[in-house]
Amino acid sequence: MASSRRGGIRLSFTWLVFIMAVALPVWFAVSALGVKYGFWDYTVGLGTLTRDWGGKFVMLVLALGVLTLILGLLKAPRVRIVILSCLILLIGVLAFGRLVAMRSLSASLPPIHDIQTDWSDPIELSPALMDLRGPDSNVVVDDPKITERLAAMEAGFYAQKAEAQKDATQQFIWNLQVLVGLQSEEFMWKGLAGNRVADEQANAYPEIEPLFVSDSPLDAFQRAEEVIASMGMEFVTRNQSEGVIEAVAETQWFGFKDDVAIRILPVGEGSRIDVRSVSRVGLSDLGANAKRVSLILDSLKQKLTIVPADTLVVETAEPVPTVVEDSATGSDEETDSPNDELISEPVVTDEQASEDEPEEVETP
Repeated sequence: MASSRRGGIRLSFTWLVFIMAVALPVWFAVSALGVKYGFWDYTVGLGTLTRDWGGKFVMLVLALGVLTLILGLLKAPRVRIVILSCLILLIGVLAFGRLVAMRSLSASLPPIHDIQTDWSDPIELSPALMDLRGPDSNVVVDDPKITERLAAMEAGFYAQKAEAQKDATQQFIWNLQVLVGLQSEEFMWKGLAGNRVADEQANAYPEIEPLFVSDSPLDAFQRAEEVIASMGMEFVTRNQSEGVIEAVAETQWFGFKDDVAIRILPVGEGSRIDVRSVSRVGLSDLGANAKRVSLILDSLKQKLTIVPADTLVVETAEPVPTVVEDSATGSDEETDSPNDELISEPVVTDEQASEDEPEEVETP
């Protein structure tokens, strides 16, 4: 009787499921931190533990949460069981929403991990930064294309889908995942293998473009240093004469390292600023590099004076007449020099020319 008033086995089972629900955020945190501190590869932490097993874990907690809520509503005592069940469902829904949002974001963006403001004039990373990336990192080229591995992934997706249709249980699970947004009927990046990254970036992030400012390259360089420092990145190179800053950004949970380069060039009386951000690992960055580039540009806009690109033109001075004395006639002749400053050409006589001209040697 006393056990019944306390909830008995129903309450004990609910507590067990509640512990499982509390373990959900711990599971995802350990999955991410294990990648950051080198306990396992990112394909295990992000792919297997988070997306695959994590998704199944969340679905299990949600199903058990619904069950405990039904058990709590069946008969008294109800209060503690119902309260615990609601907490279970709340935790499960939050974790589920996070997974669905991540998948939805991934499906809405192209599978690229290299972003920059101008692919027609790409920023080249220095040897020092390339050494830090290491041989196992994503390749960095001037005109990258989406890896052909995507075609193999697409084939694997449809093979997995076909396999799921052979068994009633697997088919039910597949259809349920499609229904709730954890799976899809079609491969999310269908037909994108081999496409130019520049084209996919232009479609997904048309707002990313070079920044033109009226500030001098020196001022722009100093402001760029401030922005990089404020974002907590680690500087790799700072070459003021070439106008190049390189740094490394690291994500908080998984510890993914992305390499960032800023190039500042003089244009007329102002400057042009380009930014590149490229991940070391992974196929899709889920928009992280584009977000970082946009944040850098937005921060610089607050510190510098933005001007339209066509206003930063080099003003060409009028040709300056150059006086050249004709040695044959002894008269002075005016010519127009195309240069912005006065050019005085020395008069060379035929005798001097013969003395200064190098002797031609015939090579056998």
